[in-house]
Amino acid sequence: MEHTVRKNPRNRVALRITGAIFVLIAIARVLYLFMGEGSKNIFITLLCVICFVYGARLIKETFRPQAYDITYVFLDKTMTLKMRKKELTLGYGEITDLGYVVPNESLDYSLIQIYIGKEQYVIPFSGNMQVAEALYGMLKLKRDEALPSEDEATDE
Repeated sequence: MEHTVRKNPRNRVALRITGAIFVLIAIARVLYLFMGEGSKNIFITLLCVICFVYGARLIKETFRPQAYDITYVFLDKTMTLKMRKKELTLGYGEITDLGYVVPNESLDYSLIQIYIGKEQYVIPFSGNMQVAEALYGMLKLKRDEALPSEDEATDE
């Protein structure tokens, strides 16, 4: 099975512009202090440091692989994530946690959350709850098959 999650490039651009504005606010404050014209109010300086960190974080997050289109290819023993600049092939045993979320029962919308190490991948399904349920069941079954049982883990 193959499923593609499309991301809107305008969202990345908007977040980068917002992050750049926060960074520019912080840089303007630093320049204002170095020119010796501004008061050395510690609260405003601290607020500008927070602006800089937040802006840098926003810009950094727009370059993550999850910010771009991802194609998930689910095979028998492995799953492949085709991202912008790389292709990642993982065994189902590498999935640390799975989640199935239905935000509102009256809407035909659901999410599958796949945690691989520290990374989280979200697969939205709009109008295809049956496909999402089937995929979640398959992923859970494949993950449970790939993980060693507790009896095998204690024998080693």
